[in-house]
Amino acid sequence: MSFGKRDRSIVDLLFILALFAVFMLCSMFIVLFGAKIYKKVVADSDVNFSARTTQAYITEKIHQHDHDGGIEVIYEEDKPVLKLNEVYDGVTYCTYLYENDGYIKEITSAEEHEPYYSTGQKILEVHSFDVDMISPSLLKFYITDSFDEEYVFFSAVNSGAF
Repeated sequence: MSFGKRDRSIVDLLFILALFAVFMLCSMFIVLFGAKIYKKVVADSDVNFSARTTQAYITEKIHQHDHDGGIEVIYEEDKPVLKLNEVYDGVTYCTYLYENDGYIKEITSAEEHEPYYSTGQKILEVHSFDVDMISPSLLKFYITDSFDEEYVFFSAVNSGAF
C-alpha cells in the first residue's frame, strides 16, 4: 500500500477547473448585482438631495423675510411667484422666487423696477413649481423636480401677515 502516491487523472483536473469556473461566475454576479444596487442608491440619493435642497432653500428665504408685509404670493402670466420684501435705507427691495425655463430662479430688484424673469439666477432644476397661500401664516408648495418626483411641503410664516 502506497498512501503517499496517487495517480492523477483528467477527472481531477476537470473538477478543479469546474470549481474555479463556479467561483469566478459567483464573483462576477456578486460584482454586477453590487453595481446595480450602488447605482440605485446613488439615484435615490440624488432625488433626496434635490427635494431637501429645494425645501431648505425656500424655507430659509421665507424665514429671512418673515416680518409684517415681507411675504406675498403674486401671479405673473398665470404662474405663481413668491415675492419677498425687505426695506434697506428706506428703499424696498423685492426678491422673487419662481419657475422659469425648467428652473427655480431668484431675482432681486428694487420694488419700483419691473423684474425680467428670464434673467433670474438658476437655483435648482425642476419641472413645475406652485405655491398656495393656505392661510395668512401658512404656505403650501407643490414641486416636481427634474427626476419627475412630486413632493409637497408646508412653510409657516410667524408674522402671519402677507
